[in-house]
Amino acid sequence: MNKVFLVLVISCFSLVSSISNAKNNVIFGGFSFGSILPDETISNNIFKENGGLLYINKLLVNKTKEISNNSFSINFDLLKDEANEEDQNIIVLALDNEYVNDVSIPGDNLTRTDIILNFQIIFFNAKNNFLTASIPLEISKNISSSKKLSKSQVKSEIKKMYENEVLKYYFELLNNFTLKSKFKNRIGITEVNFEDNAKENFRRYLNEKDIFLKNKFAKSLSSFIAFNNDIAIVPYGQDRTTNTLMLRFENTQREIKLPDPDYHLHLTIRGFKNVLFKEGNIDEQWIYGSYVNIKVIQPDNPDDNLKIKMDEKFKHGLNVELSKRSLENKESFEWIFFNDSLKMLFDNFSKQTIEFDKKWIKSSNDNKKIKKLFEGLKKIYESCK
Repeated sequence: MNKVFLVLVISCFSLVSSISNAKNNVIFGGFSFGSILPDETISNNIFKENGGLLYINKLLVNKTKEISNNSFSINFDLLKDEANEEDQNIIVLALDNEYVNDVSIPGDNLTRTDIILNFQIIFFNAKNNFLTASIPLEISKNISSSKKLSKSQVKSEIKKMYENEVLKYYFELLNNFTLKSKFKNRIGITEVNFEDNAKENFRRYLNEKDIFLKNKFAKSLSSFIAFNNDIAIVPYGQDRTTNTLMLRFENTQREIKLPDPDYHLHLTIRGFKNVLFKEGNIDEQWIYGSYVNIKVIQPDNPDDNLKIKMDEKFKHGLNVELSKRSLENKESFEWIFFNDSLKMLFDNFSKQTIEFDKKWIKSSNDNKKIKKLFEGLKKIYESCK
């Protein structure tokens, strides 16, 4: 069974426009690569086998022509040298990350393959390379099979994702997206930290040292917050000494300048824990718990007592039923459940400013005044719209 999940993040920043309610002229820039190296991706191999970037750009052009948006119009002419600054907005679809992982449960003759494609629909000004707007798009596909997928099967699944889900949500996002003149405040994750328990679990369950692990967790939390609250999120930069986003555009590499957030989110992954909940004759139920701390700071607030808006611990438990024949190699596949639990925690946390869930809060946080903190956080989100 194939499952496709969608995480959308809309991040908007200062738009260069002489008239705030005028329709903005945008030049179509096609497909590009973000921070990821093209030669290391399956996507790039798919493009080469199907005519190069012309393959994906043809798909994008056809879909882009269907877009009807009152806030901007897209044309497909080359950017003219004499174009005014306000007419130098470029739109590209950039692949920012490609992740394929498979985990087998030998006792059940079952393999789960996770495919994650991270994109950013980027508007930027070609004259000053300043980010106009960013619409991150994450599409995840979970595939269950009796044995591990071959390389050609994985490639086929990714190709189908480009021709279906990627085009579908690319169109839906842009068709409904409104470019605005400016935003009063911005919010973004600026720190990701790992406590010792989390580091131990990473060593135990993750075979390779992932130098972009912090970036993946930041993207995940940002995605849920932005999608559920309809707010702008400044992209996370693992190295905060440079507020830029690398973009390979028209066979050149550009540094797209990012704004600084007014509100900082600090995410701490405290750790993970599993416990046996219920044991039967043929199966067992396990709870996979994830534990985090989320801190919201307004660094420039003149009142030191008001700088910290939230500094709270949260946890989430995922109930998983496992057959006893699969338990012998349990550690070889447990990370997928811890990771699922963490994503559910992020999702639930981000929804508390939309509709306060007393049942979830009771099981995840001990602060009796937490509702008031979420009400304050909701006001912050509103100020970032």
